[in-house]
Amino acid sequence: MPPRPSRGPTKPTAASAQAAGLPRSRRAAGATGGVAVISRRNLHDQIVEELGRRIVGDEFGRQGLLPTEPQLSAELGVSRNALREAIKVLVSKGLVEVRPKIGMRVRPAADWKLLDREVLSWHAISSRHLDHSFDLVELRMIVEPRASYLAAKRATAAEVAAIDQACTRLEGCVGKPDLVPEADIVFHRSILLASHNAILDHLGSLVASLMQIQVLMTTQHRGSFERGLPLHRALAEAIGRRDASGAEEISLRLVQMPYEDLAERLRLTPSSLLAAPDEHGRPAIGRAPANGKIVNRLSHRLQHKNRG
Repeated sequence: MPPRPSRGPTKPTAASAQAAGLPRSRRAAGATGGVAVISRRNLHDQIVEELGRRIVGDEFGRQGLLPTEPQLSAELGVSRNALREAIKVLVSKGLVEVRPKIGMRVRPAADWKLLDREVLSWHAISSRHLDHSFDLVELRMIVEPRASYLAAKRATAAEVAAIDQACTRLEGCVGKPDLVPEADIVFHRSILLASHNAILDHLGSLVASLMQIQVLMTTQHRGSFERGLPLHRALAEAIGRRDASGAEEISLRLVQMPYEDLAERLRLTPSSLLAAPDEHGRPAIGRAPANGKIVNRLSHRLQHKNRG
């Protein structure tokens, strides 16, 4: 894929980060001149979080040097021993390396453990959250349709009921945008669980924090969430009637909606996306499936329900 055009640093809002259950910045301005002072509660974890967030946010530059140990410990207001223990954690996550006579250096982003829960959460609140959200949705495009196929074949009766309940809960979020991210993740996680593939289910749990930010971004426009609801219901019903091919097709259409939204925001050309563009310049993966009538019928049913 060609390099994505730079859009400048952007940040999720404080409200969106809080709704996603993500850590707030612990920077404190005032007498300290704006340096990051770490409070004494859960000291070790907070040092790791503060430094990890700053590294992922490019505060030290790509492959840049961190301040010396005495400088950094003084800046954070922590002991050098506490700082060393936190650095060991960041080393284990692939974010930094420590070398004699050189000091602490940020490692190339390609070396970071991107599926680490904390690294994912730091990405979610970084200035590049839009790029990372797009990468996540692209992964979902590859994974979720096949997971839905497996769920239609393997789900137990209890799992089918759980998917249906999760969909009903999601439909109840109309007009309640703050409830959408968690409910949407529960729905998609229930499908991954029903695929009876332990790795797929674990992958879903890992990317939850970044997916929350992605869902917030791609449902913020008026009507965008409601437009996707009929596909959620159609997917749940396809799994319930053991229509594996139909479930795969509907899942692909469902994940394509945020995929195209984020691709447009990043100004990516259709030819650089997962499928070649059709005659109208849009990705061919968006062509209506054979069961499009079912989706339309569900859309009308949902609209009638909401008016009632």
